[in-house]
Amino acid sequence: MIEIIVNGTRKSIPNGLNVKEAIQALEYKGEGFALALNGTFVAISTYETTIVRDNDSIEILAPVQGG
Repeated sequence: MIEIIVNGTRKSIPNGLNVKEAIQALEYKGEGFALALNGTFVAISTYETTIVRDNDSIEILAPVQGG
């Protein structure tokens, strides 16, 4: 297991997961969100090739409506 920070909260996930697998392990069910890993936007097309490492910081950003 490794520890990561998700939206400011420390969480444990299995080691060696890519971003897509980490989202599943965190049981995040939202749709239409953006994700930043250590402050850098991660494109959906690279979720399966981007590995999450110990102490990484993930920000899951949901769209905001309004005007």
